[in-house]
Amino acid sequence: MMRMVIADDEWLIRESLRCGINWEEKGIDVVGMAADGLEALELVKKAMPHILLTDIRMPGIDGIELIQQAKELAPRLKTIIISGFGEFEYAQSALKIGANDYILKPIVEDELIQIVERLLLDVKKEESEQLTHYLFKVIQGEIKYDHTKFEQLLAKGEYAFICWKSEQAVQIPVIDGVHPLLAQSCEGIIFVEEANIKKTYFNQLHELFTERGIVGGCSSISSHPEDFHHLYKQALTIKNQHTLSEIKGGLYTEHASPINVEEVIQYIKDNYREAISLQDLANSYYISDSYFSRIFKQHTGKNFIEYVTDFRITKAKDLLVYSSLKTNEVSTSVGYLDQRYFSQIFKRHTGMTPSSYKKKHRDVH
Repeated sequence: MMRMVIADDEWLIRESLRCGINWEEKGIDVVGMAADGLEALELVKKAMPHILLTDIRMPGIDGIELIQQAKELAPRLKTIIISGFGEFEYAQSALKIGANDYILKPIVEDELIQIVERLLLDVKKEESEQLTHYLFKVIQGEIKYDHTKFEQLLAKGEYAFICWKSEQAVQIPVIDGVHPLLAQSCEGIIFVEEANIKKTYFNQLHELFTERGIVGGCSSISSHPEDFHHLYKQALTIKNQHTLSEIKGGLYTEHASPINVEEVIQYIKDNYREAISLQDLANSYYISDSYFSRIFKQHTGKNFIEYVTDFRITKAKDLLVYSSLKTNEVSTSVGYLDQRYFSQIFKRHTGMTPSSYKKKHRDVH
């Protein structure tokens, strides 16, 4: 929802502006009303609205001074001046210092709605350009994602990236919540907000890509913006793999999960004796460590470190009971170079030291 503040020293006008138009239907939340300029300025500081609708003459500070100070707080703020006919020249001076438009009293609702809707389009365009510029730097690794700075630019939900390449120039369709980060005639990068509810759009792209022989790679979907760089790398890799295979066009994903969990489990079984790096595995799938861990736990019920540790301890139990290896040799055999650390981990999992476990279970067997 776009946010708007209304400022006028006349209560009746404030209420008629707030209640006379169904702002919610227009996608606008009236986040505050002020009876004077100073109160309005405080609301701008607190609510950071997209639009300020203000009378030109008010106690405290007038509309012109309010706009000047509000613009310093929020340079992208859109402002509309309300003025009487006799104040027309005064309103024109407001336009010179940054007001976006003005409307004369008595206010015609349809005229005000048209002005507000036009300014909202400007806001959306500016925010889209800002988001596009910023995300392109994020996925290129030039800057890190800063949620405090850009959380208002992103719709909450789930996100995905698409990379595509075409032999011929093509125009890719764009809808609300879809942002071309790179839009050249024969290749591009697309960022999709609320990707979880845009199945129709993905299907449309797949049909277009198939028909035109365009190869596209689509990342998995994530609700975590810190994964953006990795999601982009994933989409790029999928696109490049399918381009090299010279397959026909289409929009491709590798698999439903961004990682092949069975493949990871097999890797653990084959390499548990060696140092296993979660970071290296995550990088091999072009996703972040935290994203890798979340997906792994969803499939196994354990996080990655827990799973590796449990597997190693199980192997250690067998070696202690059924082999002649000493404790330090067992420790090394299951991937722990530090015997003391191995003993601590073993006791934490079994309630016994390795030597006690060995003695107890060998006596049984």
